[in-house]
Amino acid sequence: MRVYPVFLNIDGRPCLVVGGGAIGERKVQDLLLAGARVSVVSREATPTLLDLARRGEILYRQENFTPEHLDGMVLVIGATNNLQTNREISAAAQARGLPVNIVDAPALCTFIVPATVRRGELTLAIGTGGQSPALAKKLRQDLEQLFGSEYGPYLELLGAVRAKVLASRRDHPDNLTVFTNIVHSPLLELVRNGDREGIRKLLATLVGAILPPVEMAELQTQAASLFTNSLPTRL
Repeated sequence: MRVYPVFLNIDGRPCLVVGGGAIGERKVQDLLLAGARVSVVSREATPTLLDLARRGEILYRQENFTPEHLDGMVLVIGATNNLQTNREISAAAQARGLPVNIVDAPALCTFIVPATVRRGELTLAIGTGGQSPALAKKLRQDLEQLFGSEYGPYLELLGAVRAKVLASRRDHPDNLTVFTNIVHSPLLELVRNGDREGIRKLLATLVGAILPPVEMAELQTQAASLFTNSLPTRL
């Protein structure tokens, strides 16, 4: 299957999961991480899903699926163990022009959910075109070892530096060089080690001559705040 890789912005958007078992639960959790407003349709649901519903974090409808459940949705995932129901979900969603994923049934899907590794705002996605979910899982596990939890605060810091530099001199021709130098600097290792003083000195070296003193002080404060609660650790 040839696919076009894309990341969807579903923050605050209504999404439907049909199926309340363990697989449906995982799909719900992933959608919630993306900020979606999740509805679940299923005659039965896991304790975790029921708890999410009690807390108002999802809408749970203890019903059999009907096409009307698709009203207002922007994305649909079918996670039932009933082939006929999954076919009905796929057909109804496609008739409405809705993107639909049916777990373990690529032929019924208009999109495939990749295996992912998340580190804060960093998301790494692995797809095998539906050929080998087992390989996708192995590659995900490999990437989890390569990309530790330090990448979350590291990326957040890179974003803060970029925002400050662009605010100070948005169209400067050397901005790309500055950003490239930062990602090739020892900054990641300093973040990995929780070296606050090293980070402070390196930022001063890399962008201290670019940013006004007030902006530089704010950036240093932002950098320090990344480690207020705990230092990053590798998995």
